[in-house]
Amino acid sequence: MNIIAADVGGTKTHLVYADSARPGDFLYEARYRSRDFDGFEPLLETFIKDCGSEDAVLGMLSLALPGVIDNDIARLTNLPWTIDKHSLVSTFGVERVHFINDFQASALGTLQLAEHDRVVLNEGMHKPGAVRVVVGAGTGLGVSWIQDTGTGPVAHSTEGGHIDFAPTDDEQVELLRFLMKRYGHVSCERLLSGEGLVNQYEFLSGGPVDGIDAAWISQEAARENELARQAIRMFVRIYGACAGNLALMFKPEGGIYITGGMAAKMIDWMRSEDFIKAYLYKGRMQRVAEQTAVFLVTNENVGVMGAVSEALKQQQGEN
Repeated sequence: MNIIAADVGGTKTHLVYADSARPGDFLYEARYRSRDFDGFEPLLETFIKDCGSEDAVLGMLSLALPGVIDNDIARLTNLPWTIDKHSLVSTFGVERVHFINDFQASALGTLQLAEHDRVVLNEGMHKPGAVRVVVGAGTGLGVSWIQDTGTGPVAHSTEGGHIDFAPTDDEQVELLRFLMKRYGHVSCERLLSGEGLVNQYEFLSGGPVDGIDAAWISQEAARENELARQAIRMFVRIYGACAGNLALMFKPEGGIYITGGMAAKMIDWMRSEDFIKAYLYKGRMQRVAEQTAVFLVTNENVGVMGAVSEALKQQQGEN
């Protein structure tokens, strides 16, 4: 069976073309800037042409999506797209379309990682098959968790990226006040995302700064721009505190896996004392954080890997 799997993001969309007989050997893959397209269907049409599969029978389309999935309709969070299963079937002649939350797909993808696909941030204890949590900052902030039910792993979606931001020092209290004036409600996503890094830079600058984004801040930090470096250190401390909160909430004996493009592009910062001190700063519950393994995922295919594995699971369920 031919499969197209996609990890749809607010910034980039990663698609792969695979054969269910050899799902780990992608026949073709490509990444596109999501906002270069006014919807998913034009993007998919471009991918099908690029991979030369216009005349092939497409058995399964498995989409990992950042947003609310309501039966046959998905409305994306950080893109003005609505994706309709029935429209995809009629337009592309696909036999089966499956939607999955993007972080559910990432959680499933972490089950397929090799040792070299991850960096240990906190050793902790790691029990295979136990509950694990996946969190990742990119265009937004996603959280999922996965457990083995005895009949196979099941990934659960959450809206954990939108929980309230909890400052842990006086500077972060001032940051919260700064963002409350801007947004009203301040979620963790307002800090842990590309926009979130910009928010922290602007807070340190004293107000809005035109023409900057997360990539610019990272580049400036590499050039020893002290304000950019301070913003990234603040970002990493908040990320560590957020991961520590997840350790307390889920007690995931299978570990916490940090995915998403932002962390993978700042590995040295994430391995710093800024992250680990904030992660462990849990008062009487520090021991729980200490015992929980934390990994930074460096394999950027983790989302589509999960989407492909979900397609295979759906196929097996039909047989």
